[in-house]
Amino acid sequence: MNERPRDNSGNPASHLKLDALAFVPNQSEDTPGANSQSQFVATGIEKDKPKNVLLSTIRTLVKNKFLQWAEVRCLLDVGSQTSLCTRVCAERLQLKIEKVNTIVSCVNDASMIVRNCVKTSAANRDKSFGRELLMLVVNKITDFIPNKVINVDVDVSEFVSLAAHGFNAPNKIDMLLGADIFYELLRAGQIYAQNSQLLLQNTVFGYVVSGSVDQVAENRVHCGLILDDDLNKTLKQFWEIESIDAECTGNTEASLCEDHFVRTHKRNKDGRYGVSMALSRDPSCLRNSKDMAVRQINSLWKRLPKDSEYLSLYTDFLREYEDLGNLERVAESSEPPTQYYIPHHGVLRPDKLTAKLRVVFNASSPTTTGISLNDILMKGNVIEDVFQTIFRFRTHKFAFTTDIQKMYWQILIDRDQQDLQLIVWKTGPNAEVSAYRLKTVTYGISNAPFLDIRFLQQLAEDEKSRFPLASEVLLHDTYMDDIVSGAPDLVTARRLQSQLRDALQSCGMTLHKRSSNSPELLNNSFSIDVEHSFSVDTDLSVKTLGISWKPFQDRFVFRVSISIKPSYTKREVLSVIDRLYDPLGFLGSVLTRAKVLLQRLWQQRLDWDDVLPNPIADEWKEFVTTMKCIERMKIIRFILTDTWLRIVLQGFAVASEAVYGAVVYLQCFYQNNSAKVTILASKPLVAPIRVISIPRLELCACVLLDKLIQKIRSSPILEVSDIVLHTNSTIALAWLNTPANHLKTFYRQPRFKGAKIDGELLLDPCAIAS
Repeated sequence: MNERPRDNSGNPASHLKLDALAFVPNQSEDTPGANSQSQFVATGIEKDKPKNVLLSTIRTLVKNKFLQWAEVRCLLDVGSQTSLCTRVCAERLQLKIEKVNTIVSCVNDASMIVRNCVKTSAANRDKSFGRELLMLVVNKITDFIPNKVINVDVDVSEFVSLAAHGFNAPNKIDMLLGADIFYELLRAGQIYAQNSQLLLQNTVFGYVVSGSVDQVAENRVHCGLILDDDLNKTLKQFWEIESIDAECTGNTEASLCEDHFVRTHKRNKDGRYGVSMALSRDPSCLRNSKDMAVRQINSLWKRLPKDSEYLSLYTDFLREYEDLGNLERVAESSEPPTQYYIPHHGVLRPDKLTAKLRVVFNASSPTTTGISLNDILMKGNVIEDVFQTIFRFRTHKFAFTTDIQKMYWQILIDRDQQDLQLIVWKTGPNAEVSAYRLKTVTYGISNAPFLDIRFLQQLAEDEKSRFPLASEVLLHDTYMDDIVSGAPDLVTARRLQSQLRDALQSCGMTLHKRSSNSPELLNNSFSIDVEHSFSVDTDLSVKTLGISWKPFQDRFVFRVSISIKPSYTKREVLSVIDRLYDPLGFLGSVLTRAKVLLQRLWQQRLDWDDVLPNPIADEWKEFVTTMKCIERMKIIRFILTDTWLRIVLQGFAVASEAVYGAVVYLQCFYQNNSAKVTILASKPLVAPIRVISIPRLELCACVLLDKLIQKIRSSPILEVSDIVLHTNSTIALAWLNTPANHLKTFYRQPRFKGAKIDGELLLDPCAIAS
């Protein structure tokens, strides 16, 4: 290697300035700086001056299963004896995963067992360098590198070709190239940035940038971190549902999507809406995708002739798509230069009365550049509050549910973007493949939920003057394409149904699968497509927003599908808990018991596929065996009365060594001072693994109760007269009534500063949250 020159004044690359944005084509291009943790990978920290360390990253071409080249992002690490590949990357490239049994030693005597490896070929862009690679497969190599966008105060001249543009923006690492190949990649040539600790080292891929950058950084460093990314994502989603806070912090991508929709949406003379997809980068980065789509359709035709029902349903689906004008054939001579072919396959659902086949469009399928359509789409803000939707549903005496039929099919995609939604099909195993263009929103694209929600909001705004009742329902009582609403009286309910029908028909949409607790709302001219009949089956339950509702009894019920087995693994425990969907906490005490068991498994550091040890195994078997009792539970849907006088919220906060929680009941008073009491919601949480005193947990329970009350009160549909909150902790009460500056750090944390105990907080010996 070259020695460092004392004077770089003659180097044309040493004086120009590199703006960070020049390295980042678009902040939305898979750069989750806002979501990344304050972590970075490094080999040390200088205490005198905070620094971020840029590690050497490259973008290289590797061959997938079909010998096509795809681009991946690699970390160069001379400290690793072997090369690594993430499981996600291996699956995306469809590489053959072979079995090995290797122990990988990491920092501080940590080790992990690796059981898989893959083989592939890597090359630079001009194919002047190529190398066969044998890589161990791990779930995760490291966090996003770097952990945030770094302003690099050094410029690179036009004569220097970088190995990875965007090296200073957060992005995932697909592979790690270790010492087994590292030195083969180096080439003569180094550039030291003046007044900087950055070094540009020449390699077969171009110059890589590494070194320290003065910048505010956190005192947290990860060396050789390997985590199970997929399972962590599942767990993150699992624990996120525990949160009560409905705060939605804005982000740049959501704002861009909203602005893009406002500027580009249209409504034609027939009333149908047209939308444009917000892109984070130019679609020219999508290269060949047709070959993958053709292979998928050829594979599909190996199954279709063997299953006549499958073939018939698939053919009928595409024929209906075309008959409705949502699908048009593309002449082979007129295929556009910028295009994306979406592979598709079907999933049979024999348990469904209608829509027995669901065709899945996979817009995450990568092109030859390793980039898919979903990778360049801005997803937008798709947060909808199912808690509030169900809560409002419980306040209507006359309730009904319905679906918007084939909603996506009625939202047109801008003509200039329809070539990004191409598919292939053929009429037989030996027939020629034809290309088709999807002209409407496709439910395989990642921004479809945003377009769905935003379209309904726009329809509500546009039709507010003509259909005021329907407008409110579309804004507040709709979750994706499900409508759950009602009214206090039969006349208003009928008007509401009529307005919904007319408002949706104005843009080409229809309602179907109607259910109601009132026979009058089903047996009228509006309800021509009902999901149940009172005279046929009074015990029928319908699924709405993930929970089961028996309209005739007007009760929420629960269905449990858990197989009894001689043994269970940690993965199966999480799967069982995840299937018990309970957004309002009706099953709080049941789920909490399961989560306590899961926490104990965590403490024993079991692998995901390890069999549960005793006595936890016996406790879990007992839990699974008694789970069927849940099906006996019935929760009243309608929480009010016909003529109520006042409403009181009764809340309780309790804690123990293992759990803490809050529960809120609604007390509805009517004539003669009688009261109807119904559970509104509960939120029990598992105590942290780190031991916390019971008084502190009781304080957490009080704050949790306050947040639950605030969430309930955020719905304007209820006029609450009084709020009475109960706790059996005198210590927690004292802390809440003490000025924050007189308390220790724990009690001044943000989650306590925002606590506004809204109502009279009383001492109560009853611990009934469980």
